[in-house]
Amino acid sequence: MLPSSPVLPRRLGPASALAALLLVTGCGGGGTGRADPPGSPSASTTGASTSSTASASATSPANPHVADAQQFTGKDFGDGQVRQTVLVGARSGVTMTVWVWTPPQYDDPRYAHSDFPVLFLYPGGDGASYNNWTDRSYSALDVVRTGSANGSVLPFVLVMPEMQVSKDLDTECTDLPGEPAVGTFLDTDVPTMVRDDFRVTAPGRGWGTAGASSGAYCAAAIALRHPEDYGAVVSIAGYFDMETNLPQRKDPAVQALYPTALAAQGRAGFPVLLLAGTASPDDVTRAQRFAQLLRPPATAEVSLQQGGQHLTTSFKAVMPQVFAFFSRHLSGPTPS
Repeated sequence: MLPSSPVLPRRLGPASALAALLLVTGCGGGGTGRADPPGSPSASTTGASTSSTASASATSPANPHVADAQQFTGKDFGDGQVRQTVLVGARSGVTMTVWVWTPPQYDDPRYAHSDFPVLFLYPGGDGASYNNWTDRSYSALDVVRTGSANGSVLPFVLVMPEMQVSKDLDTECTDLPGEPAVGTFLDTDVPTMVRDDFRVTAPGRGWGTAGASSGAYCAAAIALRHPEDYGAVVSIAGYFDMETNLPQRKDPAVQALYPTALAAQGRAGFPVLLLAGTASPDDVTRAQRFAQLLRPPATAEVSLQQGGQHLTTSFKAVMPQVFAFFSRHLSGPTPS
């Protein structure tokens, strides 16, 4: 089940928050998440909150002042309960599903007034109607849950959005001319919703982003478009030049947003971990070349996974390293 306390807008005062505790949120069924990047999408979005939009109201007769809070339902992907919502982007006009997981400490009374570090996580494949980080494909939730309990990993809030509006429209997390503004949805609308509705730190040393394969492209691109917002980035088997078959990729304005183009500008100051498996030499080459492109004050660390392949099983194996890296470079919450 979801934690007993609902997700409350950060702006609520004590009286409004107390009234909001009377609200009841529904729980979804026990669907399964998608295991591998390529192939048919899972049915995880099918059970999404049909009444959940960016303007969905949390108002109740007993609490007329709690409005515009995003509505979430519970979804069990087999590795723990995840909050699920359908977000209508106020800036982008794009509608996609977003999943959010909060660590056990989030509902611990000792952390009731603490802000938590947040990670924005992008899947491999097309990312339409699924996100591998939500389930046992990567076992990310278990790594954070276990690590935050023993003190080896920070108690991160994990934000896991869809990556494309459909599997056949590969916009690579960028606003392409004539296509849905997926880039604005991911780099503006989703962070705005998270800051409004969750106790997370301000952008900067408390924010990180990661992705695998195509998701690594998204993580790098979004962080480099907004370098002041992120404190650390992880790429798992990533590439850094757009690989979509959409012709807009050749537009000079779009090419200027490639991570390879942005890295050379020297605007970023965060550390980047580039993971690649030795059994996938193309991934190794891309990681090494991108590391050479990054300019100070950004730093790059290339880590080779011996025998690692461009497969979900290899991505899963590096999860402890991923969250240890973020825990070294991001700031955690302080209990009361």
